[in-house]
Parts: sequence; C-alpha cells; structure tokens
Amino acid sequence: MLLLAACASTQPGNVTPPLLHHTGPEVHVEDIDVLEISPAMEEFLQRYVLPYKSSKTRLDLLITAVSRSGALGFEYDETRTKTSSEAFKARTGNCVAFSNLMVALARRAGLNARYQEVFLRPEWSDYDNDTVLLIKHLNVVIETNNMSWVVDVSGTKLSQTERRKLIDDSYAKALYLNNIAVEALLDGDLPRSYAYMTHAIATDSGLPDTWVNLGVIYGRNNQLDDAAFALNHALRINSNEYSAMSNLYEVYVEQGRFEEAAEIEARVERYRRRNPYYLLRLSHEAVEQEQYDEAISLLRKAINKKEDDHKLYFAMAKTQYLSGETADAESSLLRAKELAPQDMMVFYDRPLNELVTEQ
Repeated sequence: MLLLAACASTQPGNVTPPLLHHTGPEVHVEDIDVLEISPAMEEFLQRYVLPYKSSKTRLDLLITAVSRSGALGFEYDETRTKTSSEAFKARTGNCVAFSNLMVALARRAGLNARYQEVFLRPEWSDYDNDTVLLIKHLNVVIETNNMSWVVDVSGTKLSQTERRKLIDDSYAKALYLNNIAVEALLDGDLPRSYAYMTHAIATDSGLPDTWVNLGVIYGRNNQLDDAAFALNHALRINSNEYSAMSNLYEVYVEQGRFEEAAEIEARVERYRRRNPYYLLRLSHEAVEQEQYDEAISLLRKAINKKEDDHKLYFAMAKTQYLSGETADAESSLLRAKELAPQDMMVFYDRPLNELVTEQ
C-alpha cells in the first residue's frame, strides 16, 4: 500500500467517510491551532525581530534567527510533524512543522506569509514490506517590498521549472492532520489514524491525499468496499492521483473484481515502475526464478531512482553473488555498509556468503 505524506483538481461535493468498524472506544480529536503563537515565541520575536520597522529587515532577521546557526537553531527532521509552537519548542521538525512555524512567526511580525506546495520528483521511503511512503514537500512564500521570498528548511534545490502551488491555511492544516494520521497508521493504531484522517477531510475535503490514506486504513481493517469507495473518491478529486489508482488496483484484485482491475492495470504498472521499492520486489521475484540478469537490471533502475538506500545495494550484492559476479557483489556490499545506519553494522560485518545463505 502507498501512503501519502506531506508534499487538474476538482472539488466534488462534501462526502461523509464510512465508519471504521472496531470494538474499542471511539477516538475523539480536539481541534488544534497549528499556527499558535506561544509566549516563548512572542518573546523571541520581541527580542530579535519586532523592534525593527522595515519589513525586509524583519524578514532577514527572522530567517537568520530561526536558522540552524541562529538563535533558535532549527534542525530539519523529515520524520517529525509538529504545530508551530511544538516546532519552536523542539527546534526541529519536517517541512510541515517548519512551514507552520515560519508562517506563524512571519505573520506575527507583520509579514505576508503563505504556504506553498512544491511538486517535486516523487521521493519514496520504504517503511516495511507492505508500506511505502510517498513524500511530498511544503515550504513558505513571504512577500515584502513587491518581492516574493521562498523560505525552505530542507535544503532541497528548487529549479525554476518545478511546479508550485500556493495553498490556503485549511489545506495546510489538512496536510498536518494527514501526517499525524499516517504516523498512527504506521504504529498500527487504526482508530486513532481514522480519527485524524476524517478530521483532516472535514478541514479540507478536496485534498486527495487524505482519501488515499483513508482507503489504506479501510483496507487494513478489511473494509474493502469502503476502501474502494475512498480511493475512487480520491480519483474524482484528481483523476491522475496514481497512488489512489495503484491502491485501488490491489483492492480490486483482493475482491476478485478482475475486470475492473484490468481496466487500470497498464496505467498502474507504468506508475509503479517509478517506485524503486516496487522494482526491488520485482527483482526478488526474478531471483526466485534464477533470472539474475533481469534482477540486476531492475536493481540498477531502482538504485538510479533512490541512490541512498542500503537495502537496494544489499539486494544487488546478493543478486550479483548468486550470479557469480563476486567482485561486484563485494563492491555493492561495501556501498550498503556505507549507507546503513549504525545499528546495521553488526549485520553487514559478516561475510557475504553467510548473508546470502541466511536470507
């Protein structure tokens, strides 16, 4: 299943999501102000920004004070979604957290700040064998002195050709709630995930991401008809939402609706081959059939799309070893070790033949 986490649409009428079937107590989500200004934030602004009259000066000082080397020292962490006050207190967060923080501070400083969604080349993250995250991107546009300034904490280099869209506060808040719901889903807490996802939909029903992820929630709860409903609704919002289409294909196959699955299979397959972890799965199937050249070709394509994941290089090392390319296999294993987290070092320190035999 593909989950969407913050990055030609139509606005269909409001639709009430089906209930989640579970035996535990209902989870209630209190409304939250993602742009709250805490007393500490107010003090920060009074000290570093507000005493200066020029809007351009306030903007420059705000960016400097928030930056990694500034008074706040904000650190980018793509795994942490936070409100403005939470991000200020923690001094860390992902693009949604930073955007909440910067919009809140800039507006309090009298600056015209808005959220912006940036449509980058898809960035995939392999969470486990059944779940792949598709990461989207958010930053902030601040206007001053007839100039627009893009403020981005991630270090992502944006070209002039990247498609961008200014979004309103409700859309950005729905992205925040969507991310919190995804975190709960990855933790296996379906009721909590459902509560946050439906709250996101109530905040902005035109965000396809939430309907895609709601479809995943229903699918995990074996509510396949409701999963198909949610995914089809995502496609009514955006007919080119390929994550919805890919998940819908899986639901149709599981339901035995093979004719409907066949109608979208070709488009789904083209989309999936952009996903390095789908290519990894195909390589495993090729290895099982001892089609090592095909597996290596698939892994090369996967690595070309995602060059910083040790799992892809380890799969390449195993496949090269099985095909008799032992020197290349050792080279791939070395690259896997270079990219692996510290807690994987003991695993990778063993001989390659032992690792291959164990798998």
